[in-house]
Amino acid sequence: MTAGALSFTIMTTLIREVAQDIHPFEIGFFRCLTNLLCMLPFVFRTGSSIWQSVNHKVYIFRGVIGVGFLLTFFPGAAMLPVSDSMALFFTAPLFGTVLVLLFLGERIHTRRIAALIVGFCGALIILRPGFDEVNIGSLLILLGALFTAASSSIVKYATRTDHPDKVVFYLMLYATPLILVPALMYWTTPTLSQGALMVGVGLLATLNQRFMSRAFAAADATAMFPFEFIRLPFAALIGWLAFSELPDIWVWIGGAVIFASSAYIAHREAQVKRLQK
Repeated sequence: MTAGALSFTIMTTLIREVAQDIHPFEIGFFRCLTNLLCMLPFVFRTGSSIWQSVNHKVYIFRGVIGVGFLLTFFPGAAMLPVSDSMALFFTAPLFGTVLVLLFLGERIHTRRIAALIVGFCGALIILRPGFDEVNIGSLLILLGALFTAASSSIVKYATRTDHPDKVVFYLMLYATPLILVPALMYWTTPTLSQGALMVGVGLLATLNQRFMSRAFAAADATAMFPFEFIRLPFAALIGWLAFSELPDIWVWIGGAVIFASSAYIAHREAQVKRLQK
């Protein structure tokens, strides 16, 4: 889980670096293409059974959602300090809870409502509307977190019948041609070094997905989730080394509030499951 957090943070740093010369949509395309190529060994090993699934419509929908993430998170990451991006991205579990309530019909209790409100307040601490001008980059990161939450919900559904690597492969299979369309609108022929950085984004994204899936397979989600918070100190250190960026105190406070709220929701969810057993 720690390795996954580190790879995602470095990926975000590389996006910010290469986006100085290359449009984020093009970076998103290279990220998908690299990820797709990385999954080919799994495809060849699996053989023709890779195409056997009852979830093809679900995968197409997830591909659209995946492109939504690329069109929001990547431009947002190019605009914000790395630590701000990571802190705001902690809202993904909160959005996930709301989506489960809306579309899966789960019941919500007073404590979970309170935790959602607290998490929302944490985002407001970072954004500070009325005190600071709300940055478009911050809103894009929040939208990216929403798309991530929706995608994670689909993963939970699809992995009931399909191998986790098959779920990753189909995301890239559908998302790659979809993200190519907006990428071509802003296409800039990359230099060798720029191309290497964008391939690095794709490799780190692949590592993040593989690390995270194996972490959740090895232990309960509630045991793994606290390690998500290590993204913030990673982001603070890498942002300082790469861009001389130092997060202000409000980023730390807001990030801690959002994380505490998300961790509480995960803890309560685990308690409810144990009682149901």
